[in-house]
Amino acid sequence: MTISVRYEHPNDLKFLKDMMGLKMSEMLRELIDEGRKMKSIELYKQGKVSLGLGAKIARLSISEYMDLLKEYKVMINIDIDDAKSSLDYARMIL
Repeated sequence: MTISVRYEHPNDLKFLKDMMGLKMSEMLRELIDEGRKMKSIELYKQGKVSLGLGAKIARLSISEYMDLLKEYKVMINIDIDDAKSSLDYARMIL
């Protein structure tokens, strides 16, 4: 995969890489992972994605995603039907 980074001076990326103490590829992967999380939170807050889809975008389990939302003080939007479905699923797999 080739990626073109717009509006970034190459030294800016090197500076960030050095500050993080990572190889360039590791630093870029970490930034992408963090960006996925932040974007999923934004979409969730806007009501554009569900809890499950937000977790999938962030590449987290639903439990981890709920913890992330709590960390960023985002109210969890879950209705009775979602709660019942989750409970039924939990009962099925346990």
